[in-house]
Amino acid sequence: MGKKLKVGKTRKDKFYHLAKETGYRSRSSFKLIQLNRKFSFLQKARAVVDLCAAPGGWLQVASKFMPVSSLIIGVDLVPIKPIPNVVTLQEDITTEKCRQALRKELQTWKVDVVLNDGAPNVGANWQHDAFSQAHLTLMALKLACEFLAKGGTFVTKVFRSKDYQPLLWIFQQFFKKVQATKPQASRNESAEIFVICQGFVAPDKIDSKFFDPKHAFKEVEVQAKTVRDLIPVKKPKAEGYADGDLTLYHTFTVTAFLKAENPVDFLGKASEITFDNPDLESHPATSVEVKACCSDIKVLGRKELRLLLSWRSKLRRYLAKRLKQEAKQLDQEINLSSDEEESDSEEVPEKKKKTEDQQQQEEEEEEDDDDEEEEMERRLAELKAEEVADLKRKKKKLLKERRKQRERVELKMDLPGVSIADGNDSSLFSLSTIKKKQVLDDMSKGDMQAADALVDEDDDFHLSEEEDDDDDEADKMSLASDLDEEDLAEVEQREKELKKKFSEEDEEDEGQEGGLLVELEGKDEKNERDTNLWFSKCVVCNTVCVFCSSGKKARILDAEGLALGSQIATSKKSTRDLIDGSFHRFASSEQEWEVPDWFLDDERKHRKKPVPVTREMVEEYKQKWKEIDARPIKRVAEAKARKKRRMLKKMEQAKKKAEAVVNTVDISEREKMAQLKSIYKKAGIGKEKRDVTYVVSKKGAGKKVRRPPGVKGVFKVVDGRMKKDMRGTQRKERAEL
Repeated sequence: MGKKLKVGKTRKDKFYHLAKETGYRSRSSFKLIQLNRKFSFLQKARAVVDLCAAPGGWLQVASKFMPVSSLIIGVDLVPIKPIPNVVTLQEDITTEKCRQALRKELQTWKVDVVLNDGAPNVGANWQHDAFSQAHLTLMALKLACEFLAKGGTFVTKVFRSKDYQPLLWIFQQFFKKVQATKPQASRNESAEIFVICQGFVAPDKIDSKFFDPKHAFKEVEVQAKTVRDLIPVKKPKAEGYADGDLTLYHTFTVTAFLKAENPVDFLGKASEITFDNPDLESHPATSVEVKACCSDIKVLGRKELRLLLSWRSKLRRYLAKRLKQEAKQLDQEINLSSDEEESDSEEVPEKKKKTEDQQQQEEEEEEDDDDEEEEMERRLAELKAEEVADLKRKKKKLLKERRKQRERVELKMDLPGVSIADGNDSSLFSLSTIKKKQVLDDMSKGDMQAADALVDEDDDFHLSEEEDDDDDEADKMSLASDLDEEDLAEVEQREKELKKKFSEEDEEDEGQEGGLLVELEGKDEKNERDTNLWFSKCVVCNTVCVFCSSGKKARILDAEGLALGSQIATSKKSTRDLIDGSFHRFASSEQEWEVPDWFLDDERKHRKKPVPVTREMVEEYKQKWKEIDARPIKRVAEAKARKKRRMLKKMEQAKKKAEAVVNTVDISEREKMAQLKSIYKKAGIGKEKRDVTYVVSKKGAGKKVRRPPGVKGVFKVVDGRMKKDMRGTQRKERAEL
């Protein structure tokens, strides 16, 4: 009989053989290698703590991929064989003794990465094992939150169980980015996955309930769903079947739907609603659309689901009303005595007929009342829409006037709070209000009602200075809170119609312009005049300056102009004196003289009044210009900074390589020096330019020249004939002049 092969975790796969060939102590080393290849958290780490590290495979990977002279600490219940440059501790990570031992090793350090590959001893009860592993992960997180630096990384193993989602939520409270992955080295039949938590936020205070398994893994009640929750945005994940339920298609009756405590949850479970009561099926509220919606609920949208909920409320009111009527009839029958029943046996059919007629009459009256209420609600919605549209129109007009006033103040055409060009007349009769031709015609015929309407038009409307265009949104919110959705839709529709109507009326009003006040300038001429007024201001004093009007074209001032501008900006007296002094006999000399051009140039040069600025002020601004010119260009400075960063990066890489060479034991000191020289040579260190002194050779000196007196460092001998040729050329040029 052949030997039975090993199955399960004891079988030897390719990662087992790879670990034996490469010298790793466990096949799980390749899990960390694959995780680090994907997320790159070991290359930049200077300190690492590995929890549940036995037999030490992850410690080997960390010492290989981390920088030289990094701090690596491994903790486990069982002893770990020594690894070069690795500190091992035999402690329980759930105890205070382990925490103190880690503090002793780290001292004032904070680690960059915390690793956790721990798992409990798996037994026969899977639920118990999953809870134990989740508890162990929670204890590892508690240690990580104590020793991790801000922005650090926490890598842990988690079992997929009912406690998986609470664990992820807790991770998300402490880390900015949480990702779950399953490396290739992890067996497919294993329930383990690895969670990489990056960007530790390092909070000042942490609630102890986060690390209490009774509180962290406590089952909570699911809140009631709303109609919006029944419409999924994304495709739902496959969650499997409930206990004892092997189908996804569920059929319920109308009676069950009416008796349900939470109708939204009921619709979330139901696939079809059937009619078991003919009275409810023939009810006026049960329309053809409702029946179609009941046939397939899973495909319904938000609007259709709300339709079913409103239909349910109507049916419940109908049933409640019918039960009240039946209860009244039963009370009347009980109150009747046996003698009365015998005497009135012949009148019972007539009474029944009367009661039926009364019920029919009451139903007709109720329907009429409903119609009247709907008509009143519709009328109220129309009035509300008209009021809102009127308020918006008045507010828009007032805001437009205020915007114009602000623009005039910014252009220094008006003072704040005072408008020179205010067109509003406070008198009893204002000509500016008569802007339409029709109003003018009515008033000329003697009809003063239009004038009274114009005067009283804006009396009932006021807008405070703090209000702005955002008030429209506030009006919409208040209107939405007062009305239902259907009424609000009617209001919005009515508002659109009124807006269209007002726009047409405004167009007609613009076409009928012909009031008493007529603009003397056209719109284009007015804009051109305002533009010229704005650009005619002086650059220095920001006014229409007489003194500075001659320098408007230059725009860039020299040192003398800057000194003059400082005087104008700092002293009102200097400004006034400069303006007064600009009026002199040389200011406007436009007479043409029949004289040579050189005479006119000389006159323009000397025939002007000297500017009243001191020489010291001019020299001060000249010095400032020189300092500005001496500054490096922004691009040059950026290029130098990039060059410096590249050099520092090369230096860091060279230092790391040099540390690795120095710590190598197998090579001699000579070989180390040679490798260090090549490393620094490749990094470009030592290529600094040397200062070279050039010395002119003399006749008869020969090829070998001694160091001239006073010359230090490197010197170079050059031929003196070039110098002689240059001097001869200069003498020749001077002779030609």
